[in-house]
Amino acid sequence: MKVSRKVKKRVFIISGITLILLSLIVTLGRIYQLTLLGTISDIIIYPFQKIINIANTHVGGLTGYLKDIDTLINQNEELLQENENLLYQNTMLTELGQENENLKSLLDLAQRYEQYPSQGANIIGKEPGNWYKVFTIDKGKIAGLDNNDIILANGGLAGKIIEVNPLSSKVITLIDDRSYVSIKVVRSGDIGVLMGDIDLSNKGIAKVELDINAEIVKGDQVITSHLSDIYPPGIPIGTVEEVIVADNGLIQYAYIKPFVDFNNLQNVLIISKNGVEK
Repeated sequence: MKVSRKVKKRVFIISGITLILLSLIVTLGRIYQLTLLGTISDIIIYPFQKIINIANTHVGGLTGYLKDIDTLINQNEELLQENENLLYQNTMLTELGQENENLKSLLDLAQRYEQYPSQGANIIGKEPGNWYKVFTIDKGKIAGLDNNDIILANGGLAGKIIEVNPLSSKVITLIDDRSYVSIKVVRSGDIGVLMGDIDLSNKGIAKVELDINAEIVKGDQVITSHLSDIYPPGIPIGTVEEVIVADNGLIQYAYIKPFVDFNNLQNVLIISKNGVEK
């Protein structure tokens, strides 16, 4: 059987490479005093050891990289937690500051009406809805409270007590549609009646009914008048937002924005007009 030239060429090349490798092995063995078997083994294994070493190096680098990522994640979580703590502390400080302002306002009111017995109370409940139209305080008969005791808050008139229990009392505010208060326009001295309105109360607004000839304009301030048999005169109530004339042309209405924020109440001051220590 004849052998093709291509096969002969391959055999020749392989034989040549083999001779070169054997010569290299023998030469290295003589130079470094290695055995023939050790030299062959080293030449064959070395490339694989090199590959394994490179792989280990990269794997080690990848492991270190992953550890760095894990460290960064932990540090980020710690920073987020620290940020949440700072936000919470800031919120608490803001709330404490607001509460301090409210208490200072109540103290100023107590000093202004020092001729009347007074005491503070906390709001512990309210009727459904966003606005404090009717709410409950944590003082009652045992604390010496009575119906029609006056409730002040945030620098102005809030309402009056309409129901007294041993440990709590119910308060009706200016914006409730069952509320009526005799008022005076500070600038002109005109007298009117402030009353709650169902529609306006959902905006925290009350309205005043006055004679058509009364002088009242937007921006005027109103206070309690001397004609009330419940409220002492001069208690701040609010500011005129708008004035409209009734359809009959005989009376006019002024929409009043109370000084008291009936959307955000926590503490109130109770005063008794009868002036008798309880």
